[in-house]
Amino acid sequence: MGVFDNHFPLGLGTSHFPVSGPKDAAGIEKSAMLVNRALDKGVTYIDTALSYSAGAAPSILKAAFAQTKKPFAVTVKVMYGTEKTADDARRVFDLHIKAMGLDRAAFFVCWTIASYEMFTLMTQKGGIYEGAVKLKKDGLIDHICFSSHAPLDDTIKIVESGAFEGMTLSYSLLNAAQTQSALDSALARNIDVAVMNPLGGGVIAQNAGFFAFARVNEAEKTTSAAMRFAKSHPSVKIVLSGVSSEHELDENIGTFTEPNPETDDNRFKRLMGNIREIKGFCTGCGYCAGCPAGIPVSELMRNRNKLLFDGGPVYNRTDPDIIKNINLFYSHRGEWIPEVPVNPCIRCGQCEKKCTQKLKIIDAISDTHDRAAKAGFSLSARRERLKELLFAKRYRKVGLYPSGGFADKVQSLYNDVFGKPEFEWLLFNSNPNTWGQPAGELIINSPDQISSLHPDIIVICTYKYAEDIYASLRHYKNEGIAIVKLHKDTDVPWVY
Repeated sequence: MGVFDNHFPLGLGTSHFPVSGPKDAAGIEKSAMLVNRALDKGVTYIDTALSYSAGAAPSILKAAFAQTKKPFAVTVKVMYGTEKTADDARRVFDLHIKAMGLDRAAFFVCWTIASYEMFTLMTQKGGIYEGAVKLKKDGLIDHICFSSHAPLDDTIKIVESGAFEGMTLSYSLLNAAQTQSALDSALARNIDVAVMNPLGGGVIAQNAGFFAFARVNEAEKTTSAAMRFAKSHPSVKIVLSGVSSEHELDENIGTFTEPNPETDDNRFKRLMGNIREIKGFCTGCGYCAGCPAGIPVSELMRNRNKLLFDGGPVYNRTDPDIIKNINLFYSHRGEWIPEVPVNPCIRCGQCEKKCTQKLKIIDAISDTHDRAAKAGFSLSARRERLKELLFAKRYRKVGLYPSGGFADKVQSLYNDVFGKPEFEWLLFNSNPNTWGQPAGELIINSPDQISSLHPDIIVICTYKYAEDIYASLRHYKNEGIAIVKLHKDTDVPWVY
């Protein structure tokens, strides 16, 4: 029996609630009503993290749980970065369940594992995984799971390690041909799967006409068909979906409560065949591997599938080309980022001769590197950006806002490139649950402390909320504090 077997097949994602942040009382109330509506309709699995919905997700869930007696199971997530040790895992766990008004959680998730190397770091003696094991032994969690952003081969190795009982994985019509082997591996080892991004990050919903082939009849909606497809692999027990309205929630629940017009087995076989017939679509067969210039051709080509379709607004961006770049390089996170965005292709044509789909691979590789250059998607561009903003500026104090994955990335990359800084790092966050909490060797401060701590500069690290935070902080310029954004207007996120 799998760890997700007794749960409703739709899982509630908590990263897209209609709320602006932890101080938005009206948004929290409205979002809590959505949670309770989901629970009333049978949803039981709630996928959450401290940072979701601009840091308001814990407050939303606390408000919702206080108003219901329905059963539910929540996740607590710990990501390797600032948190590295078993003690860190326990601290984050305690912080998160307290913020939700709980005393335990069903699922501990080793969050956003980007590589097999990161997995080994999380599972080393005294590491995050050991902290999870201790929590389970103490009866504070039921199951230890992981979410993978790692390359496919690494994901399979993590599955085969036997360390986890469940896995969260991005899976949809867009990447099914490549990802199936990871699901097959999970099935063989009785590891249940929860699927994230079942609509391809919004691409399928935005291109419903193109993906109409997913429907078994005209009455079925494309989005419902795509979500039913994500559930059709026998390893998949839960399909996650974030919601921002009652209509969206009811439609998603209806997908799994209304009669399914096609068996899972028939849908899976039919659509896997259709996917391989999409013109210009890379099926991920891997025959193009072995590039003499060392280019990961198969990886680049299969991730370019998203460029075939229009995408809706993501990360608060609306420019079509930036949206395409965000979607393209999102697929590469944890897998490939060039040292410099210079195309190393020698145009030998070896890959194109092997391609079963007769794709124009040489031109595609050139376009990928051109896009990387424009989008700041290279290690050299990131180093140059930190040099431009921080290096040799004679700063005494540098503020990073907000604390979290972006701030961790800025600190680690700066230290790797320029060595230990002469200035002091300061962390700020608008989420009251984080104030006074350690983040590595630093303490997270309230924005109200900006004037008293008086950094010389504040780097706004987040991507999605950069404009909103800039607007809220720019008055500090009058106090002689520089306010800058880490990302340039054409950049893709440093952290996804």
